[in-house]
Amino acid sequence: MNKEIRLNMNSDVYEKFCLALKLTNESEETVIENFMRSYIARTFEKVSQEYNPKVAEKQNKAAAKDYYGKALNRIPVWALKPEQYNHKIIKAYFTAVNTSGKATVTRMEQLCSDKDHPELYVPTFKNNYSQMKLDGPKSHGKVFEDDGDEVWIWSEVEEMLMKYKDSFFHEEA
Repeated sequence: MNKEIRLNMNSDVYEKFCLALKLTNESEETVIENFMRSYIARTFEKVSQEYNPKVAEKQNKAAAKDYYGKALNRIPVWALKPEQYNHKIIKAYFTAVNTSGKATVTRMEQLCSDKDHPELYVPTFKNNYSQMKLDGPKSHGKVFEDDGDEVWIWSEVEEMLMKYKDSFFHEEA
């Protein structure tokens, strides 16, 4: 049994759809039905995975590993690349701690905004620093936490960061 449907769509999209149909020599009905079948299959698969506890647990572990491990894997790379903004921000953190016993967002921003010190200069400090406080798919990887003022190293990456501290900062004798 067939069902007749009506579609309203953007005229530009429909025009390009018709051009694509001419290129492939397929009928409008066949292509739309195939898209619908594909959509149904993807939707059912997605929903079934959401209700399957084993799949959900596996996805959660994979997601946590992707985000959690991001900074741990990147710190050794940043340590070797002093021109990268992440390296400079970490260096500013250690510099602030060395000079005043603690790091603050304000002090780190001051250090990173001084063009006379290119080893710390980060023109986009706020954006890059905020990326280093997040653990998400598009973040740089979480390294820092703060209370709006004082900054500290996130406990999950502290051991790794301290292992590479000498690559970021050398205390003056």
